[in-house]
Amino acid sequence: YQVFRHDPMNLFPGVMLMFLLGGIKDSKSLPPLIRWQLNTYTNWNLALIFLGQALRQPQWDPFLCVNSFGILLGFRTGFSQGLSENLRKKFKALGMDLSRTTFTLADHMVHTVPVLFFLYRLVTAKRRIPNINVMYATILATWFAFRQQAKLDSSSLYVPHPWRRAWLGIMCGMCAAPIVVDSLILKSAPKALIALVALLAPYFSTKLDPNLRPAQGLRCHPG
Repeated sequence: YQVFRHDPMNLFPGVMLMFLLGGIKDSKSLPPLIRWQLNTYTNWNLALIFLGQALRQPQWDPFLCVNSFGILLGFRTGFSQGLSENLRKKFKALGMDLSRTTFTLADHMVHTVPVLFFLYRLVTAKRRIPNINVMYATILATWFAFRQQAKLDSSSLYVPHPWRRAWLGIMCGMCAAPIVVDSLILKSAPKALIALVALLAPYFSTKLDPNLRPAQGLRCHPG
């Protein structure tokens, strides 16, 4: 399915979807929970994935893989040290009371599964990710942040978190995605090692930092 003949990547439907989500995210006619869900970048990514599958747009896969990697590592890094519990409490305040098990399962469904899905698609087809997709994903992620709160710190949208560490995770995840795919296609141990370091460094540097929460005034609120 292609809208315009001179748009070989068929970007038009995806761009229109982003404008639509950006336009209705603050609609007062929507319930607070739905309105908040429409404000989250994870759900914007899922919407693009579903649209791409519905319209059969495999050319979007490299970009969506990069974007999904960034989201996964950004979330894992920014909400480590138990800070994801505060996000579960926010869900409860919005009317969705999830058990820890259900929350964890939903977390992996929306953050981990997309990464595994696109890795499988790209590796089995032996399709490498052009590095330009890292730039495209960075543009969309930063546009989203400034569109939502006019700054990179999304603490007001989600819950307070070390946003600089989160962005480090996002960028490392995006940059590592092409290397991960290459290492799996080529079965290259050196590339796999580079990708592993890029993926784990932001997470563990945050997870194991004993001064992180006190220094930034962050607290975990059991829900």
